[in-house]
Amino acid sequence: MAARYLYLENAVVIDGSGADPLERGAILVEGDRIAGVGTVDSLRPPAHEEVVVVDATGKTVMPGMIDCHFHCAYHSVTCWEDYDLRRPLEHTTILAARNAQTLLEVGFTSARDVGSRGLVAVAVRDMINAGILIGPRMMAGSRIISSTGGLADGYGDWVDNRASLGQVVDGPSEVIKAVRQQVKYGVDNIKIEASGTGISPYSASAKQTLTTEEMAAAVREAHRNGVRVACHAQATEGIKNAVRAGVDTIEHGSFLDEEGAELMSRAGTFLVPTISVFHLYVHRGPEVGVPQWVVDKFRGDLDAHMESVKLALDRGIPMATGSDSGHSFNPQSMIAVELELMVSAGFTPMQALQAATSVAARAAGMADRVGRLQPGMYADMLVVDGDPLAEIGILRQPERLERVYKGGLLLAGRLAPRREELEVGFELAPAQKARLEPSGAPERPCC
Repeated sequence: MAARYLYLENAVVIDGSGADPLERGAILVEGDRIAGVGTVDSLRPPAHEEVVVVDATGKTVMPGMIDCHFHCAYHSVTCWEDYDLRRPLEHTTILAARNAQTLLEVGFTSARDVGSRGLVAVAVRDMINAGILIGPRMMAGSRIISSTGGLADGYGDWVDNRASLGQVVDGPSEVIKAVRQQVKYGVDNIKIEASGTGISPYSASAKQTLTTEEMAAAVREAHRNGVRVACHAQATEGIKNAVRAGVDTIEHGSFLDEEGAELMSRAGTFLVPTISVFHLYVHRGPEVGVPQWVVDKFRGDLDAHMESVKLALDRGIPMATGSDSGHSFNPQSMIAVELELMVSAGFTPMQALQAATSVAARAAGMADRVGRLQPGMYADMLVVDGDPLAEIGILRQPERLERVYKGGLLLAGRLAPRREELEVGFELAPAQKARLEPSGAPERPCC
């Protein structure tokens, strides 16, 4: 049980708003909320027996980070079949719970799931909220709403996959029904598509998929029910059509042009660029077994993708961090590399931190709860050993992440180490990993 009050003192405080860091800062937490932020001279803890005081001298305190492009169901993916054919849904659910916990352990205290098998993300969110699982605050999605031959229609008609990542629809009426089905079961956001992707066997990244009319139908029905809409959009015209349809966020945005940037600026549409997934497909994909034809596709997309990010930055389009993690080359444990790549693309370190905190909170529809250190917000905080504004890469070094608080509770970080017996996945020996696969599954991906 948490103490009634938590008081962090003598820290450099980065509040997530973009304001200059506060030297000799102090943060007072009452219960699960921030009660005050100031200097140690102006803000003191109450004279109360239930006060825990933490001396954060030499440390930085900042908001917990937010992953706006999380797929809790992704685990060690190297090819399309890995998403939902090589494991039964039950295995995926257990791995999804562990993936969510990993996110919290590496400093991401909130996440927006933008595509899952069935209701896996909804179940993980509900179990976290009930205190049965440990994990970030989750905005849960469900299956990706896709056109025939689109992004998430990844199998031939001879494959009857009833637990697929994609929900295939054609025409506005089928789109509306799909949205209503997902709303029925309690999703926080809907994921649709405007283009294909490099890993898909049927739908290249430059291919347009859902029409403007179909996407607009999804947006109207989702917004009518208070649910936000994320849209996978890499193709140039697909991006523009998605913005015209009224989506809340563009995911990836690889082939953004001047007209598309202008449309996004006028509409206030967020971009979640997921730089790291493109970079790591090319630079780490071959060594972990990603098929060469997929690597070649992403190599062709990467240069254009980086130019699109720079264009969006120049135009002032709000951008939020998103990892698209869970592939063999970018496990959830290393997702903070996204901030490093943002800085490489031209973000200042402060802009990268905002993208991971206050801007991400706005993009995910969570700005009233998380993303900033200010009174009334959840006490979701990181205590970092060092200065991420001087060295952004320390955010993905476990030894530098001293404390991870969620709602004022110390749940992760170097002073609350993870339990070794819960480790699964990327570092396991082959014999251990084989036990996670269904009987008879091949040792290597089937593509």
